[in-house]
Amino acid sequence: MEIQERDRIIPGKTNFMKRNGFASEREYKERMAEEGRFMYHFHLCCPSLEELKIQMEELGRKLAEKNLHLDRFGVSLDYAMALPEGEREKYRSGQGLYMVKQTDWNMLGHSAHMQPHLGDNMIGSPASYENVRAALKAGVTTIGNISQFFGWDYPEYQDVEMRTKSTAAAIRLMADCREYGTLIHSNLDDGYGNAAGDLGLLAGCALLEKYLIEELLHAKLAHSFGDMFHSPFKRLVFLSALKKIHKGSMTGSMIFTNKLGRNHQDKGLNTAHLSECLLCDMAGQFLYRTGHAITAMADGGLTADVTAEEIVRTLEYARELEAYVPEYAKMIDWDRIDETADKVVERGELFLEYVLKALGERIDIRNPYEMMLEIKKMGMGRLMEELAPKDGTDVIITDYMIYKAAERS
Repeated sequence: MEIQERDRIIPGKTNFMKRNGFASEREYKERMAEEGRFMYHFHLCCPSLEELKIQMEELGRKLAEKNLHLDRFGVSLDYAMALPEGEREKYRSGQGLYMVKQTDWNMLGHSAHMQPHLGDNMIGSPASYENVRAALKAGVTTIGNISQFFGWDYPEYQDVEMRTKSTAAAIRLMADCREYGTLIHSNLDDGYGNAAGDLGLLAGCALLEKYLIEELLHAKLAHSFGDMFHSPFKRLVFLSALKKIHKGSMTGSMIFTNKLGRNHQDKGLNTAHLSECLLCDMAGQFLYRTGHAITAMADGGLTADVTAEEIVRTLEYARELEAYVPEYAKMIDWDRIDETADKVVERGELFLEYVLKALGERIDIRNPYEMMLEIKKMGMGRLMEELAPKDGTDVIITDYMIYKAAERS
């Protein structure tokens, strides 16, 4: 893999951006948030580009018929896409999109009704740089998932130094394109949810990423969460905490539907989980306006079996709930939410302080490559175990840890 020190490119334009007249998804998000409009996200699990094109076109027709909007969508890349180009074919799973040439990437921007998002197997993977470069050319400007650099491993690729270089180069490329609205997405649950035992440590991970991505590498970070948040209270507390971490200048990617406690026997009952998440997350955007899209999820979850009709149905639920949001928000004790968030951020800031002090004793903490490599080699689990504040801060256990404890009992 050849990485140029500064490979300046101008991102392409998707049909969605051309149709709506915005310079970037970031600009679009900030306008929608400013106007208090809800944005929606859905993950399309199409295993091939042909099926993706068909579903995008079918969705476009149905959205127009129902006068609905789906602002953005995610896709699943084949696992092999995380690996350098020369090593992909033998690991191809057939369970996600497999890109061979630039026109394959360009297909992501085909729909005029929704903007594509890329997360898994992009930034943080061994193929970070080459994948990000192709995605930017296709007009995808919100790209993740940086937390996977720290939380995921690829057994087929053991060269941690080269993976770190590719990830850092991809982040620099995103930074060089920042004027075009690039956002580096991070799903905090995905990278750290199984290691961070409390919300303060999860906030600490967000602060550490912000230090690396924004302060050292000068890119713009878009934090995301929700997969492992069953409690509506904790969802709102953490959203408030993220807004405080970003000091009011946050442009979020999306808030995910909770996956904990979903019913796997009678999947129709999962509408209840979706409705609670929708209403809670709408209330959060109603007040905090962080630019996060609200994720809808079909009762069957993230599978290739989900139809366009099911996707549209979840968006109809969302539209019906929108009218309740102003009155629903009146019932929430926002002062308590924000005061609790202050404590979460305080614990996170203390964790970041301990991390920088400990690492500063053996590496240059102003060098992003050294920082990323050292953290990756240590592992975030070990870092949190050794450097979590022991006292003096409030600890709010994560829902993931509560569920895991219940499973063991």
